[in-house]
Amino acid sequence: MLQLVVGQEAKYQIERHGLIPSLFDKWLGASGGPKWLPLAPLERHLSQHFIGHSQPMTMLGTSSGAWRCTTLCHPEPEQAHLRLQQGYIHQWYAQKPSQAEVERQCRDLLAKAIAGAEPQQLLSHPNRHLNLIVCRGKGIAASEHRGVATLAAACTMALNLLGREQLGWLWQRWVLHAKADSPFIGMRDLLTHNTQLTADGLLDAMLATGSIPVVLRGVADLPNTEPGYYYDGGVTDYHLDLPALTQGGLSLYPHFYPYAAPGWFDKSLPWRRAKGNFRKVVMLVPSAEFVAQLPDGRLPDRHDFAKMDNATRIDRWQRSVELGEQLIDAFEQLRQDPSKAMITLK
Repeated sequence: MLQLVVGQEAKYQIERHGLIPSLFDKWLGASGGPKWLPLAPLERHLSQHFIGHSQPMTMLGTSSGAWRCTTLCHPEPEQAHLRLQQGYIHQWYAQKPSQAEVERQCRDLLAKAIAGAEPQQLLSHPNRHLNLIVCRGKGIAASEHRGVATLAAACTMALNLLGREQLGWLWQRWVLHAKADSPFIGMRDLLTHNTQLTADGLLDAMLATGSIPVVLRGVADLPNTEPGYYYDGGVTDYHLDLPALTQGGLSLYPHFYPYAAPGWFDKSLPWRRAKGNFRKVVMLVPSAEFVAQLPDGRLPDRHDFAKMDNATRIDRWQRSVELGEQLIDAFEQLRQDPSKAMITLK
């Protein structure tokens, strides 16, 4: 049901010590829309019963991965994560909702997810250190006109084909961090800007990191940042293939694929897959056999909003979560003998 996809250094550490919590000091949450839903029960189990409350962890996410990481920094993480899950599943839209309606519903479900605590409590959690990535549009990518934004997406794709470093012509990566000593400050694979998350800007930052260009409007002028519109962190960092992951302990990564694509526009480029930066990463990935059990034999997808009526989509997404409960037992079995399910990242 569950595979352990590991980098070379992670493999060595697990073979030597076993799959034990003390190996890890980072937690990753990728973009990917609703693909995380079958993993939701496992994430709650990992965060509360494997890692535990008292172990320090640096949390990093983009888009829906950032939303999950944020809830796990809540004083009551299981309840917050569960509220996010339920709010995400039960979105209800007209056949062709406006950008404003999608934004309103997303803002509402995020506010409900982190309710019950002051935002500063999430940012000052003693053992969970939050980091979110957002992207600031430049040039034509800064336009809120839908036609221009569509052109910017096409130009971004072309620039990305030339090399990821070319993304800087249209996009700035911003790491928003709760702690000043974040390991994700100062990365040089792409020009990286950094700033402190603020309590009054947390909800806007969460919305920005999930604001897919063209689908949603950007979020304007986040606190402590440059003026402009901020969008989905997955544009530059879809699956978080980052050099900072080679430092410190291992990174725990509940993920829906047995590979990682660096940026949004690398999804269809098989030669762009995480390698060296993932030598200390441990991905927990549902097997093909598990995915085959899900409704339609696949992971939930953002396009389900357009393909299905609300009631059908909600039912199938809820069923995916229920089936995901199996992954908890699969993980506990895997802990007993990790070598049975361990696959080395190529």
